[in-house]
Amino acid sequence: MLKTYEALYIARPDVPDDEIQTIAKEVESLVTANGGAIVRSEIWGKRRLAYEVQKCTEGNYVLLRFESAPGLVARLENHFRLTDAIIRYLVVHFDEKTLRLEALQKERKEAEIRNSASAAARSDDEDDDENDRPRRARRYRDDDDDMEDE
Repeated sequence: MLKTYEALYIARPDVPDDEIQTIAKEVESLVTANGGAIVRSEIWGKRRLAYEVQKCTEGNYVLLRFESAPGLVARLENHFRLTDAIIRYLVVHFDEKTLRLEALQKERKEAEIRNSASAAARSDDEDDDENDRPRRARRYRDDDDDMEDE
């Protein structure tokens, strides 16, 4: 049974971008070589750390979501520990409830985008209709009008 995991790891800030790409590919190949499947892989780039880690105040963040057997997590954490360029890591398991909630939120967001796009198209059509109709002249009441009645 495959489970869904998310691994967030931080590489040293002095590591060049091409080496970060290489580290990310190594981690992905480790997952796929052990029967896992990559769902999403994102390199977030250099960001400031909340606190100093191994004398570093910044780090290169990489996020990886994958599906695998539970035994792979120990191998992956061991790989993170042995890689000198990685200063911090966290691997989290996603349960079914969390995955359903995430899918529901994604569907709602997509529906909201579709609705706003169709509402914008309708409002453009209504604006065109209003411009085609002749407008009635409106009469506004002045204070001078009251004087004439007296």
